[in-house]
Amino acid sequence: MFRKNCILLLLLLATSSTFGQMFKFGILVDPTITWLNSDVKDIVRAKVRLGLDIGMSTDYYFTANYAFSSGISLFNTGGTLQYIKGIKNFHTKDGNITIAEGGKVKYKLQYVKIPAAIKFKTHMIGRMIYSANLGFDPMFRVSAKADINFGETFKVNEEIKLLNLGWHFGVGTQYSLGHEASVFGGLSFMNIFTNIGKTSSHKITSGNLMFRVGMMF
Repeated sequence: MFRKNCILLLLLLATSSTFGQMFKFGILVDPTITWLNSDVKDIVRAKVRLGLDIGMSTDYYFTANYAFSSGISLFNTGGTLQYIKGIKNFHTKDGNITIAEGGKVKYKLQYVKIPAAIKFKTHMIGRMIYSANLGFDPMFRVSAKADINFGETFKVNEEIKLLNLGWHFGVGTQYSLGHEASVFGGLSFMNIFTNIGKTSSHKITSGNLMFRVGMMF
């Protein structure tokens, strides 16, 4: 019985060690500079907006240096667009409104984001590890608001699609704290390339420069 218990304990320790080597979990906070773009000349970018992406990540290492990376986060993005010719029927929760020629709309958008990426990392150099990742970012709208001419705020879910898709590329570095824990930082660019708005007369996309800080276990 004692021998069986020892063998079982050794197997559990080995499994735990292997699991710890294959999976890494982290918490992250990404301050973001975000802006909106249009594919028509009479809708132009007016201002960028400061956003925030906060959540958790998980990396599954299928080799020593390559991992499938995912997670879930609450992503706040947006930006300001100027409508040179105005809008006759801008859909809000309170009904349709008219935006005058030259009017500006500041969009405040919130999504649940579930990235799927491939991550490459170096071997440890001193106490540092360097990495790069490339992937796609499916996201689901949670909230959509708009300030009209920086005045009254309206809910505009009827103007913004429920589902959007982006891609990202990022680089980063980890500093080991010992016992499998590390702090990390990084920089990435994410482009939401599908049409954010529901209208088919023009396409609105989003660029996001993201500064990552977090901790991994």
